[in-house]
Amino acid sequence: MNLFDIVGSDFFKALTGKYQNIFMDCLEIIYSTYRTELSYGVDREIIIAQLTNYFEQSSSDDIQFEEEQDVFRDARSKANEFLRKLKGYGWIEYEFDNSGCAKIIMPNHSISVLQTCIAISEQNEMEYQSEVSAIFSLLTNENLLDRPYSQVIKPVYDRTIVLFTELKKLNTSIRKYIDELTDGQTPEELMEHFFSYNENIGSKAYHRMKTNDNISRFRNTIENRLREILADEQVMQRAIAGYQIIEGENDKIDAHNCVIGIITSIIDYFNSYDEIEQEIVKKHSKYLRSAVNRAKLAFLNTNNLEGKLATVLRNLVTAFENEAENGVFQDVPDDYCRIFNMFPQSFISGESLKTIGINKRIDEVEEIFSAPILSEEELKKRRDMLKKKNEHRFSKSKITEYVMLLLKDRSEIDAAEISINSKRDMIRLIFICIYGRDKRSSFIIIPKDNRISSKGFTFKDFTIKKRVK
Repeated sequence: MNLFDIVGSDFFKALTGKYQNIFMDCLEIIYSTYRTELSYGVDREIIIAQLTNYFEQSSSDDIQFEEEQDVFRDARSKANEFLRKLKGYGWIEYEFDNSGCAKIIMPNHSISVLQTCIAISEQNEMEYQSEVSAIFSLLTNENLLDRPYSQVIKPVYDRTIVLFTELKKLNTSIRKYIDELTDGQTPEELMEHFFSYNENIGSKAYHRMKTNDNISRFRNTIENRLREILADEQVMQRAIAGYQIIEGENDKIDAHNCVIGIITSIIDYFNSYDEIEQEIVKKHSKYLRSAVNRAKLAFLNTNNLEGKLATVLRNLVTAFENEAENGVFQDVPDDYCRIFNMFPQSFISGESLKTIGINKRIDEVEEIFSAPILSEEELKKRRDMLKKKNEHRFSKSKITEYVMLLLKDRSEIDAAEISINSKRDMIRLIFICIYGRDKRSSFIIIPKDNRISSKGFTFKDFTIKKRVK
């Protein structure tokens, strides 16, 4: 059936145009009003009072729709007009009781669409543990096999679809954060994305998937129980009969094939879990590497060669962008061209395909060059330089040593207590945050909601605690 045969051709007009946010607020008010009712129906005057209160508090401007000449200024007239529009678009309907009082009801399709919109805006994360535990419990409960299709197979299939849909959404969320990171970001924005990622993705769904909510712990039992159902003739006969009753299938052979297809689909979903998990882990690692590399690039020391080159390139990009915005962008100046004229350029021609001639002239072998032996003083100097360079590396052992020195006899410390006096201090704080999420690390981090600003750097605070073995 066509979607618009159900919802009507004007249904989505409420979600477009300049008043789309007001329409959505009104729908949420109507929907929330139903929570204390026994059904999705409530007196029209109660809804009008709720919407009037909304428009009084919002102090919105005058309302005038494009296709109409009327202008609505007071709150009650706005409430009545938006209610009329929602009825015309098909979001609500009127129902009259025996006393003639009008009740406002929401059709099934309106409730479904609105619930989806609310779920998208709230961005609630699934607790994978609850879903996989429910699937495990349904399959291991022998008392439910008297009606296997309605009590086991169908609910397990529905929950499996929801579970793996959420896993795919997690995969997409990680990719979204990676895409944001690849855009040109200032150091402050880079830090914002990094801590936002760890709070919204890295420290929640990803780490639950790898620890408490690890589906692999239940997968073997789930797959074995499904195969046992397939192999049990009596259970399968009851499942086929249940499928015919619930799904309205008269042909027993078709019902048999559908039941087998549903069970094998569930098994296939759990078989594909390793592939989904590997892709999520790979993207998660890719994000962390990108964050660290970009942090290093953003905070490059301008006194070394890499820092100077980065500064030159950033200035050139800024100059080009300014010229383009002012409409005077022309050929690149000769001074800029000379900067990049490091190597001579050649081009491919027809003669490029010729075979290179072999030089038959035999030259005398040059005397073998022997490198000069370094003096003890020079050797010691180079060793000291190498040692100093290694001391400045942010290796896991050095970060762990630094954290243990901070904690000393304490069990925990907030990041806000750590002095941030330079870019190097900020990068070290990032590495503490990264290494603290490794389950093999000697310490853990716990994100907090408050923001810390110090020496021009802004980041979300977190607590560092010693890991209890």
